[in-house]
Amino acid sequence: MSDQRKFLWLSTNAPPSGFREVPKGGMCVSAFLFVTRGDDLLLGKYADDPAWEQLAGLDPDRVKTHGKGWTIPASQLRFGEQPRDAGERIAKDILHLQGVHLHEFPPESDLYRPVRFPELGLHYDIWCFYEASISRGSKLEQLPWYDALEFHDARSLPESEYARGHRDVVERWLTARNKK
Repeated sequence: MSDQRKFLWLSTNAPPSGFREVPKGGMCVSAFLFVTRGDDLLLGKYADDPAWEQLAGLDPDRVKTHGKGWTIPASQLRFGEQPRDAGERIAKDILHLQGVHLHEFPPESDLYRPVRFPELGLHYDIWCFYEASISRGSKLEQLPWYDALEFHDARSLPESEYARGHRDVVERWLTARNKK
């Protein structure tokens, strides 16, 4: 049975219509926090900092590879963590934002062949989107795990300025946002 016909059942005792191992191309379940200030979106560039492994589940190789472009503050979900709790953790632990209210969007997913490991096959992402707005006068803390943390016009920032396909994620968020 082709992977695309299987159900997302990951278990050593899964039925034949599920997966007994993680699909070869891998799978990620992530939360993204879109922090807005007016029409601008908060984006960051990773610093080469070991804290990323505990903060977001990123190993040093991924931090180095993706640290050249702008990213949306995000994290892999921890085992057993509720997606909304991950969004709140990004606000509190990664960005040091206190007292923000999160607006939740329906989850998104994507199935694609990764540029870094095309030989592994299709990779599956499940994205949980949250948005928080802060006032124009709000100051951001300088955080050691970011080389830069700035607000940008997400609609005009060229795709080449984003890291690891984050432009696609921004497009999905903008589409979902226009529906609310």
